[in-house]
Amino acid sequence: MMKTVALGCEKGQLTLKGAEVIDKAKKVYVKTSLTDTYEYFKEKNIEVKSLDFIYEQSGNFDDLDKAIADFLLQEEKLFCSEISKDYIVYCVNGSGFDDRSVAELLQRCDVEIIPSVSRGIVSGRPAMGHTTISAYELMSLKGFNYDTRLALSITDIDNEFVAGEVKLILQNILGDEEEIYFNRQKIMVYELDRQKGYDYSSTVYVPVKELTKKQRFNFIDLYLIMRILRGEKGCQWDKAQTHESIRENAVEEAYELVEAINNQDIDNMIEESGDLFLQSIFHCVIGEDTGEFDVEDSLTGICRKLIDRHTHIFGDVVANNAEEALKAWDNAKSKEKKYKSQSDKMTHIAKALPSLMRAQKVQKAAAKGGFEFDTFEGVCDKIKEEYKEFIEAKNDELEGEGGDLIFACVNALRWKGVDSEIALSKTIDKFVRRFTYVEEKCGGDTKGKSLAELDRYWEEAKQIERN
Repeated sequence: MMKTVALGCEKGQLTLKGAEVIDKAKKVYVKTSLTDTYEYFKEKNIEVKSLDFIYEQSGNFDDLDKAIADFLLQEEKLFCSEISKDYIVYCVNGSGFDDRSVAELLQRCDVEIIPSVSRGIVSGRPAMGHTTISAYELMSLKGFNYDTRLALSITDIDNEFVAGEVKLILQNILGDEEEIYFNRQKIMVYELDRQKGYDYSSTVYVPVKELTKKQRFNFIDLYLIMRILRGEKGCQWDKAQTHESIRENAVEEAYELVEAINNQDIDNMIEESGDLFLQSIFHCVIGEDTGEFDVEDSLTGICRKLIDRHTHIFGDVVANNAEEALKAWDNAKSKEKKYKSQSDKMTHIAKALPSLMRAQKVQKAAAKGGFEFDTFEGVCDKIKEEYKEFIEAKNDELEGEGGDLIFACVNALRWKGVDSEIALSKTIDKFVRRFTYVEEKCGGDTKGKSLAELDRYWEEAKQIERN
């Protein structure tokens, strides 16, 4: 049997139960003798074996944790039989639950933990609720994001390199000049790798910060702000909104993001991406207020979709290129949606999409069902046919025949791999530029000018663009 006794953060924080368990143990081991808590064993003349020698043999903390677990499991076999009630004790700093080697042991055997004080208490006052993570775990994570309503404790900052890496992560999360605590000493984030005395017990504590005083924010903050705005003392306009009243905003923000991308405007991309985030959160918070759904439902849905549809990543489907990956996605989507036919797929294409975009998607679905011209010449012949019908159409037929003509043109662009939505948007921009030139050449007013004069200026504008 193995038991873990947590020694707390400093001398004197060992619990009475922990002391009793240590006293009755067959053998006692301590992770390190290089902390104040080790003084307890000296004062009580308790025979204890320090595992500092494993530190010296290990290349990193992952190796250390595994080596400690291996060693203790061997010691348990040596000193404890299955029929006896004997047990060994492994002593660690902190609460017992915030130690990586204990987590490694829990994965490999049954361990009883006798807890003590958390290493989250490093600022001189307790953190009523906090997240604790090893610096080495933190360094291995990408895009670390924590609930800023809780304090954050980062342990195992045992050298200057680790301190520097943690500093970079915290700068991204908090900003350069946010106040944190290093071993109870208040410092700025940028000062973290300039401290003295990094060792096993070195810990950073990030206290909870008032929302309005933060330098940087994360997803949780955005959610909290929307909850405040929709709350009892919130903004009257935000509280009055419904899914229907703000639905057009999502389309507008999406197109503003697209424009920023087209312009390669990074600052605007950052802003417009945030605006798009806002629309999603807004609908989630409205959904919470009405009892329809919440933010976890939306996040669960998209994460589940990404896993289920990437069968070539999370499943056994093989995809060697982008085309095969897209096919795997489409097959998984069809299975998920239980589409019975291509027409079934078409009916599920959102009618709120821009018409050109929807036309392309419908045509793609039809093509996958084999409903496709054999040659591009056939596509062009269809345009000629629709053009003739539009020219000859009566007044009440113009809308329908005009739609057919546009639909045929979209098909031609699709055949050539051109996005008709983007193509038309660029053509509109081009028209505006050229018209602006013509208008300027006409002194600011094109009325009353001859068609020949206007056409001459138009050709000049074209030539300028070519040059």
